[in-house]
Amino acid sequence: MPGSNNFDLNDYTNKATSKIYDIAVKTIRQEIASGKTFNEATLALTAINQALRSIIIDDFLKNLIVDQHFNKGRGLDDLALILDLPYEKMETCRDKIVEELYLYNEVDEDDEDEDQALHPEVSEMTH
Repeated sequence: MPGSNNFDLNDYTNKATSKIYDIAVKTIRQEIASGKTFNEATLALTAINQALRSIIIDDFLKNLIVDQHFNKGRGLDDLALILDLPYEKMETCRDKIVEELYLYNEVDEDDEDEDQALHPEVSEMTH
């Protein structure tokens, strides 16, 4: 696993950060697939900067919940058992996902309102 450096955590296009992120996600997947719990799997990320490590772990759990719970209909209780995580942690993560989606959709709607105000569509039928 690559060592810790001063990576720009807000620059998702940064190749070094992106490579570390991708390797870390792959590592967690492999560890879980080999039968480790979520917390055991994340222990393999010790060589990564703590701030980036926290982001990766949080994102991984969110993506797992989106894939397994929202997309495939698996219960949070099942995921909590498989990953050996408290059910409450799974609920909290699910709620953060829903909140982020709500905020994201609010921003999209605001952008659409601005676009409509700046560029109202004129019907060719009435002019």
